Amino acid sequence: MDHLVKKMRDDFYLDEGLVAQILVHLPAKSVIRFGAVCKEWLGITACPSFVAAYGRRCPLEVLLYTTRRSRTTAASVELQELDALDVSADRPVPPRRPLARYPAKAGLPRDCGRRQYCSLVASCDGLLVLQNGVLADGDAREQYLVCNPVTRQWSDLPRLRLGRNVQVRQRKCGFYFHGPSGEYRLLCHISFTFTAWRRAPCYCILSTGADRPRQLSVQATPIDDRRVDSDLLFKNLMTPAVLHGHLHWLKHMEGGVADEMVAFDTVAETFRRMPPPPVTFRESSNLLVGDGSLMASELGHLFVFVDLWVLHGYAGPAATGEERWVRRHRVEVPWQDDRLLLAEGGDGGDVLLGSRRGVVAYNVRSGTVRQVVGVDASRHDIISPSRRVFRESLVRHDFFEARPHPGLPLFRFC
Repeated sequence: MDHLVKKMRDDFYLDEGLVAQILVHLPAKSVIRFGAVCKEWLGITACPSFVAAYGRRCPLEVLLYTTRRSRTTAASVELQELDALDVSADRPVPPRRPLARYPAKAGLPRDCGRRQYCSLVASCDGLLVLQNGVLADGDAREQYLVCNPVTRQWSDLPRLRLGRNVQVRQRKCGFYFHGPSGEYRLLCHISFTFTAWRRAPCYCILSTGADRPRQLSVQATPIDDRRVDSDLLFKNLMTPAVLHGHLHWLKHMEGGVADEMVAFDTVAETFRRMPPPPVTFRESSNLLVGDGSLMASELGHLFVFVDLWVLHGYAGPAATGEERWVRRHRVEVPWQDDRLLLAEGGDGGDVLLGSRRGVVAYNVRSGTVRQVVGVDASRHDIISPSRRVFRESLVRHDFFEARPHPGLPLFRFC
């Protein structure tokens, strides 16, 4: 390889700036491979200015799940395929880019003593958070891992250390970047159940690179886990709307008696309540960011359209109390489905609406709707759009070196 590189240098010379302009237009996998050609190109691909420029050019992608059923000699296994879909307007028929494959359920029958599981928890700045665990004799032992699908680096988050006869219910509330420390953090609500001694609930922070969890000083609101609908009430905890350095939830444990909207300051790590949008059924509504504004969705009559409410006058920590919700958009959807999901669609003013029947993009600036992906009725695969978005990143974070992890055998990158 070295003599080929030397011969190329003798025949012609490529300026580093020209090489960077070429590489910034290539797919992430190609950039990683070209970085292994020689030290000069590795230096280009690792340069912070190149990494930042590449990140700005990467399109925002929505993550799609496809569940396929396959039968082995041991049991029937559900294979989860994770694809990334470019939703930019300049590509009317975007291809689905395979990202990873993993079993939704372990290849062991339910009456077996141990069952492994793996699931995607969050996505942020090109990082994926995965939950891995083993269910043994009714006791779930969970572990959270952070990975970069581009650089194929892995790290684990610190685990909760519990004593004997202590059982907890752990609700994940959001994964975010903490600017002052440069850490990525997972916020968790902890409830102590079926213990020999009772403790008040609390919030814990699992930080990248840290050795142990850290408890927040804020007081946590208890949750009645005996309610059948407790999980349904807080189903969107891990997909908050991120705007002005805050995580926003339409339904949250800290909403109080009035069931207000909740915002979490990712710098000060404190909660505050906000006036909710005047939607009729908040359980079927989504909170999202579109065109730089905080929005809330509301399903219309017979599920044939969706109304979008916009919070005017909102500026994050500089809130004046004069913010007001205004219904600005009505989007007609091509199918009737009461399980409609909404997600942000990038910097072009798009809002994504998805269901098991496909994904459409509505542009809040032009008021136009275009279909992004449809479902092939001839196939028996189950397609599930998610509210998670992804943007490839070449950043090699320090916590991957400080706390490396070999990765998950169940989770295979494509």
